[in-house]
Amino acid sequence: MYYPVMLDLRDKKVLFIGGGIETEVKVQRLVDAGARVRLISPFDHPALDALVQDGRLDWQRRAYHYGDLAGFMLCFVHLPDTTLNATIAAEARERGIWLNAVDDSPHCDFILPSIHRQGDLVIAISTSGVAPALAVRIKEHLSAVYGPEYAAFLDVLRSFRSLVKQAYPHSFAERRAAWYRLVDSEALTMLRTGDYVQAQNLLWQALYDTASAVPVDLSLHQQEVV
Repeated sequence: MYYPVMLDLRDKKVLFIGGGIETEVKVQRLVDAGARVRLISPFDHPALDALVQDGRLDWQRRAYHYGDLAGFMLCFVHLPDTTLNATIAAEARERGIWLNAVDDSPHCDFILPSIHRQGDLVIAISTSGVAPALAVRIKEHLSAVYGPEYAAFLDVLRSFRSLVKQAYPHSFAERRAAWYRLVDSEALTMLRTGDYVQAQNLLWQALYDTASAVPVDLSLHQQEVV
């Protein structure tokens, strides 16, 4: 049984031993997550050249050697020939480094779910390695339900985090109730139709829909939603 978790990889050292067909996509996602990525691969990955030029990727164009994992917290392996996976896994376990070997679960300490993302909304789907294709189909279904309006909704709600605390500084129960009023409002429907101003107005009303709220100078906080 797997334990689901979201990792903050910002400024963390991650090694990717690559060459497989998904190397470019997987390395790009790690870089986008803020990881300090070193790629070891003697193969051509033209989509990654710009990352090297920008200083966002350390690419050593060679094959793996024992000792390459030293100093890293995570390692990903995606080789065209998987015969080295066992050797790399042995080094990872010797050093206490978490390893993901693509499509090779016996040499994995963790597996990657199928992801549907809309801005800060991240929905991860996993079949625990049994049938990844089913996870992809579920993701496709979710993508039709959770569209770009959810990214916009979270962008707006981010500005309400401090407002909720200011409006209800002494009661966790009131803050929780305020958050449910916000997320249960019709603001999401307004965002789905592109009515950003009305969505924000509905959220202001939901926030202060109780006599116990502490007044806040909204002119210092209210911003146009774009």
